[in-house]
Amino acid sequence: MQFLRNLIEKQKKLYHAPDSKFHKVWPLFDAFETFLFAPDHRTGKSRVHVRDYVDLKRVMNTVILAMVPCLLWAIWNAGVQHFLAVDAMVKAGKMTADTYALGWLQSLLGAPNLGALTAFDNIVFGLQRMLPILITSYGVGLGIEMTFSVIRKEEVSEGYLVSGMLIALIVPASIPLWQLALGVAFAVVLGKEVFGGTGMNIFNPAMMVRAFLFFAFAAQMSGDAIWVAGNQSPTGVPSYIVDGYSVPTALAVVKSATGNASETLAAFGNGAYSHSNLFFGNIPGSAGEMSKLAVLIGAFILIVTGVGSWRTMLGGVLGLLASAFLLQFASGATTGPLSLAPWEHLLCGGFLFGVVYMATDPVSSPETNVGKWIYGALIGLVTILVRTINPAYPEGTMLAILLLNAFAPGIDHFVVAANIKRRLARA
Repeated sequence: MQFLRNLIEKQKKLYHAPDSKFHKVWPLFDAFETFLFAPDHRTGKSRVHVRDYVDLKRVMNTVILAMVPCLLWAIWNAGVQHFLAVDAMVKAGKMTADTYALGWLQSLLGAPNLGALTAFDNIVFGLQRMLPILITSYGVGLGIEMTFSVIRKEEVSEGYLVSGMLIALIVPASIPLWQLALGVAFAVVLGKEVFGGTGMNIFNPAMMVRAFLFFAFAAQMSGDAIWVAGNQSPTGVPSYIVDGYSVPTALAVVKSATGNASETLAAFGNGAYSHSNLFFGNIPGSAGEMSKLAVLIGAFILIVTGVGSWRTMLGGVLGLLASAFLLQFASGATTGPLSLAPWEHLLCGGFLFGVVYMATDPVSSPETNVGKWIYGALIGLVTILVRTINPAYPEGTMLAILLLNAFAPGIDHFVVAANIKRRLARA
C-alpha cells in the first residue's frame, strides 16, 4: 500500500494547487484518494480536536457491506426464477430449448443445458442481469454527482455509494437499462443536487428513483405481476421478460383475495408463496427485496456497528403489526386484504428492506430518539393503510417512506418543543 500512497502523493501536485495543471478536476482526484485512504484533514495545533478514521466513506462502506447478502441473493434468485419461467414455458409448449436466446455473459461462459441446469448457470444469468444494473446505477449517478462537484468546486460526496447499491436492489431484474438511467438522473438532479447535494436532500434518493419509475413506467413497476428477467424472445426481438409468462405477486394475490387472504396466499400456485419461500426469498420480485433472511442479516450488521437506527427499524415493525391487528379487529374482516395475518405483512413485499435500509437514512429521517420511534411507527401505519384500504396499489412501503420523509423535520420540531416545554415546567 505504501507504493500506492507514494504514487498518489506524486500525482497530487498536478491537481491540488490552484495554479496546477488539472486543478479544475481536483474534486475527482480527492474523491479517489479518500476512497483509498483515510482523509488527512486536521484542525490547527492549538485547537482541541478528535481524530477518527470512521469518516463518512467508512460509514457508507458499512451500509454497503450490510447490503451484500441481499445482492448475493439477487444474483442467485434472478437466475433461479428465470430458469423456472423458461421451464414453465417449455412445458406449456410456448418455447423450446432450441429457441432459447443466450445473453452476453452466457455467450462468453457457455450456454446452459436446460435439461440439466447447475448452480453455475443460475449465477451466470444473475450476474448477466445485475452487473449492467449496478454499472448503470453507479455510472449515471456518480457521473452526475461528479459533474456537479466540479462545477461547484466542492468535494465529491459519498452518499451515492449507498444509493447506487440501493437503487439496483429495489428495481426489477427485468428493468430496461434506459429506464433505470432516466430514473437515476431524475432522482440525483431533482431529488438531491437541487437541494445542495448529500445531507441537504429531503427525500431518500433511492425511493425517488422507485417513485419516478412507478409513475413513469407503471406497466413495468406496478407490482401487479412478477418480474422475471429474460434474454430475447424466440423471434430475436429484444425482451426484458420471459414472453408469455406472468403470475401475480404475493401482495397482488392478497389484494385480489375474495376469501381469507392468508389461506388464499398459502394455496396459490401449489405453495409457491409458502411462509418458507417468502422468508428465504424463493420468489420473483424486485432484485434484492425478496429474501427476508438476507435483510435480517443486514439489519444485524447495521445495528451492531451503530450505523442504522434500531429504534426506527423496531418502530416500523411494531407500527405495521399494531396497525394491521387493529384494522383487522376493528373491521372484523375475515376476507380480503384486511384478513391477512398481521405478521404475514412482514413476509410479503419489500417492507422489511425499506425499513432497514431506507427508513434509517440519517439525512431524510428524524434525529431525535423519540422522533425515530414515531417516524418508524407511522411508516408501518401508512404501509398497512395503502396495502389494505387502497383499492389499486398492492404495496405501500415506497409511498409511506416518501411521505414520512417530508414530515421528518416536523416530527423532530415537535419532539424538541415538547422537551423544552417539560424542562421549563420543571424549572
